Amino acid sequence: MHDEAIQIRQPTGDTETLRAFIRPVSTAFADDYTDEMFQMDRQLWEVDRLIGAVDGETWVGAAGALSMRLTVPGGEVRAAGLTDVGVAPSHRRRGILTRMMRWLLDQATERAEPVAILYASDGAIYPNFGFGMGTLRGTFEIDRHAFRFARPAEPLGRVRLVDVDEGMRLIPALFERLRTERVGEVSRHPDRWRLQLLADDGRMRPGLGMKSNAVLEVDGQLRGYAIYRVKSEWDERGAKNTLTVLELSGLDPAAERALWEWLAGIDLVAKIQAWRTSVPSPLFLQMATPRRLGLTIADGMWIRLIDLQAALEARTYAAGGTVTLEVTDAFCPANEGRWTLDVASDRGMASVSAATTAVEADVALDTTDLATVYLGTFSFADLARAGRLAELRPGGVAAADLLFRTAEAPHSATMV
Repeated sequence: MHDEAIQIRQPTGDTETLRAFIRPVSTAFADDYTDEMFQMDRQLWEVDRLIGAVDGETWVGAAGALSMRLTVPGGEVRAAGLTDVGVAPSHRRRGILTRMMRWLLDQATERAEPVAILYASDGAIYPNFGFGMGTLRGTFEIDRHAFRFARPAEPLGRVRLVDVDEGMRLIPALFERLRTERVGEVSRHPDRWRLQLLADDGRMRPGLGMKSNAVLEVDGQLRGYAIYRVKSEWDERGAKNTLTVLELSGLDPAAERALWEWLAGIDLVAKIQAWRTSVPSPLFLQMATPRRLGLTIADGMWIRLIDLQAALEARTYAAGGTVTLEVTDAFCPANEGRWTLDVASDRGMASVSAATTAVEADVALDTTDLATVYLGTFSFADLARAGRLAELRPGGVAAADLLFRTAEAPHSATMV
């Protein structure tokens, strides 16, 4: 139910207005939003992509988007990265989020962005707007002395620490090289690297300690990097620091293993934890006692197919063939109906066209569920087992999976 007394509008770019605009988000997340945080966010925002809600003269809701590129099987697609979304507790259940989401998705359509992506604070919210789980993420916590590889490996290269300036010269270029090969990963603006990812911005320091950036070089060539924090903690028995790996990437498995071994050898550390690891994690097969990782799995990046035809045509497919999907989409009804994917076997590209009801559909599903198979995180067979689709033609699920299957599970280490 919409409260018509509340206006949806964009903020101007002056400091006073932007401070008031973002306040409902910090309130909703119970965040101690400091001046340092505001100054950093202001440099990262795209002001023309901010939208909010005003009750009288008070901002009571806010949301924004960032212009991104999402790696999909066989290529990439323009994406709206939704961020800083929140409604003041005093104005919940009044249709504010729905109106802001409508504005953001309409703007993405105008900008020819076929998909929107986000990380959800509450996974129950965003399926209401057609988002589905696009990737999964792993988290683990392990005693450092239990972090042992089952099989030995030859030492590889040299790891050294770099400051922000040197990190900017080395790490973003390597990440971009990896991003184009890693389905599910998204582009990062240089300012985000400089202000947030490599710099110790202070937002996470109280809970996780100081940040460090490390690079692995082999014969003078960059092969990988790790970004991590160490929280200092001592008692009468000595140090029991916690090392949190924020991000670790290498050009190959050997480089990533060398970085993990180096991190596990840091003195005074009692516990190692990591966020947003890939699922499945190679470490689970490499550890001598994988159970000790305490690996947990959760939803990662959520995806919304805004322009279904353009989104499906942006990726490649594993085999030639034809499949027809019957799609429901309450929030973006232009996507509703039957869509036929015709894939040429020689290139893997699909021609996607609306089909009449005279064309028999293979499967029927909602756009939220189509989003979960878009990158390859789940299969149509997974959806069938979960009761999330209907097979309308015998063999329809298998036919769809034959086209949509991917060689690797998608992964994103980027919080939108």
